[in-house]
Amino acid sequence: MSETGLLEPTRLLPVDTVLHGKYRVQRYLSSGGYGNTYAVSSVDFGQRLAVKEFFIRGVNHRDTDQLTVKVSNSENVSMFEKQLAKFKREAERISSLHNDHIVRVHDCSEENGTAYYVMDYIDGESLDARLTRMRKPLSDEQARRVLMQLLDALRTVHAHGIWHLDLKPANVMIDQDNRVRLIDFGASKQAQSVEESMSTTLCYTRGYAPSEQIRMQIDRFGPWTDLYALGATLYHLLTCHRPPEVDSDEYSEAVFQFPENVGDTLRHVVFWLMQPTIARRPKSADEVLSLLSGKVVPTDVADGSENSENAESPENADAPGDDHIPTVKAEPLETQFHKRDSMVNRRQHILAVICIIGALLLLAAWLFSEHLKTLQPVRNVDTIVIEKKADV
Repeated sequence: MSETGLLEPTRLLPVDTVLHGKYRVQRYLSSGGYGNTYAVSSVDFGQRLAVKEFFIRGVNHRDTDQLTVKVSNSENVSMFEKQLAKFKREAERISSLHNDHIVRVHDCSEENGTAYYVMDYIDGESLDARLTRMRKPLSDEQARRVLMQLLDALRTVHAHGIWHLDLKPANVMIDQDNRVRLIDFGASKQAQSVEESMSTTLCYTRGYAPSEQIRMQIDRFGPWTDLYALGATLYHLLTCHRPPEVDSDEYSEAVFQFPENVGDTLRHVVFWLMQPTIARRPKSADEVLSLLSGKVVPTDVADGSENSENAESPENADAPGDDHIPTVKAEPLETQFHKRDSMVNRRQHILAVICIIGALLLLAAWLFSEHLKTLQPVRNVDTIVIEKKADV
């Protein structure tokens, strides 16, 4: 739904503004904390495209010409310039990603005191908007199709050393042909030295961000960070529920509530992707694709109950690249679930034995107590008899 009515008119570019002498603004599309997006048409060819304008909410405003972007407070000028440079690098990074499931960037320019990049216009809606419109979750088959396309997109993204860092239904578009397109790389960053990154504050969406992202452990970011968000996105698509927050006290298997028609495979994928500990998550999109093929499963994750049991805390987990990172092995899913059920049965049996032993101990204690009560009067009689003999 358009947010135009919620925005100050002076924040948006006027309709019919021509950018870079090539692109005419047709209408406003959306906004985020760091930019406004417009639908445009190519002046020369009439091609429908989209343009993202760098504009920081609460920091920037329009000059009297309604075009020029100004910094409202002089103290924010340095910050604006640094973020502007990152915005241009974002456009450069996305332009290097050639994949049918990633939005394509065609051009980038600076004018009006800010920067713009031109990208594909996607005639469709976000997955978030689709769920809202449908008022029901995606079917198993629909969710699987979306998952496969997103995994293909992430393979390309990660191969370039880029992490999206804000994967969620609102940042996944689906066009009229049901083709999925990953958009909005605003939070993304190239792999770089920790020292260069530590001064950067990255935004994230609660429920879709893993522990290392919430704690700003930038040196621990990797494909597994996006894969956690992919699991949270899949959970949302299958349930229409916001995913649980990994750092909440209630985060456990019981929080994950699936409709009955969701199959074991996709439930298993969600649990695997959303492991709070990095070492228990898959390390690449290819590992997840292997699982979906039905040939392999993770060695150390049977279901969501393993999220907290016998798992080290995220802050103490082995760093990516250590020898302790799990791999996958060939084993049918049915076998893995059978092992899980057998483990549950063994635990229930042990618990029952403990309860019986406890009951027997309580019974023995009670019988011993009753026996002591019967002995007490006898000791009293003996004392009286002895006293009488002494009087004689």
